[in-house]
Amino acid sequence: MDRRSFLSSLALLGLQGCLLDARGAALLSGRTAKNRKKRRGVPRFDDNLVCLISDLHVNPPGYQPGLLERTMGDILQLDPLPRNVIALGDLAYLTGKPEEYARMKEILAPLEASGIRLTMAMGNHDRRANFAEAFPDHAARSLMKDRFVYVVETPRADFIVLDSLQEGSDTTKWITPGALDDAQKAWLKERLSAYQDKPVFVMSHHPLGEIGIKPLLLDCPSCCGYIHGHNHIWDPGWVIRNHRDRDLLRTLCVPSTGHWGDIGYTLLELGETEAVARLQQYEFFFPKPLDEGEPKPAQWSMIEEEHRNALCRFAYR
Repeated sequence: MDRRSFLSSLALLGLQGCLLDARGAALLSGRTAKNRKKRRGVPRFDDNLVCLISDLHVNPPGYQPGLLERTMGDILQLDPLPRNVIALGDLAYLTGKPEEYARMKEILAPLEASGIRLTMAMGNHDRRANFAEAFPDHAARSLMKDRFVYVVETPRADFIVLDSLQEGSDTTKWITPGALDDAQKAWLKERLSAYQDKPVFVMSHHPLGEIGIKPLLLDCPSCCGYIHGHNHIWDPGWVIRNHRDRDLLRTLCVPSTGHWGDIGYTLLELGETEAVARLQQYEFFFPKPLDEGEPKPAQWSMIEEEHRNALCRFAYR
């Protein structure tokens, strides 16, 4: 090798070394940034991912709190995290006792501390006064007086969360059917009239047939779905105005986090042209979990199999 070739080889080796050093530095920098991010506990959020939970029925001495803790732990392990979690009522066990909301607040505390925005609807087993005492900030966010009504905004769709709870004077009993008073219906009609382009979902604890707003939703050009709890089952469906009109509205009943029936939660992914709800199911049981050593009924396994990887798709109208 002559002197010129030797020097050229040294130059090439030097250039390769510099490139290797640069790549290594970049790789090290990336790992360091990743580790630093992990050490600082900075979560990633997806503003177009919404988590739906329902029918928590938190009973402090019962099994329900443990199953809710399981759900909260799994939601907090998602990567990215949903920006919003919406709870669709029956937060408390049977009559909305203060101790039930106090226990629920303990379980939900890590969720709220994570930066996830939590919105909670009222169900027929809730009590507004006791809820407001335990969650004053949530009660103060309501857009209506004497009812807990909210609008959750995301980049691709909004969610109107209604209050379908009927409360009687006897706090030891509950009224099962849902209803909306005239003031809430009038508010909803005005609110929906503002939606011309952006998709909007309407939600409450009770099924659509109980609260008398189907025409309002079908008349709204941007309303693409109604989502509720109450029945403790995963149940996609649809409603129509009449048998001459081609227009229809998708509906979805989501499961309980841990009382009875389908047990799990729902992830709603908001795409550019549609939204896809995915069931995250743990199990099925009725009327309570199995006792230790008790064999699982065949019907329970069949229902779990039917609902595995279940989807419900909402087209933007």
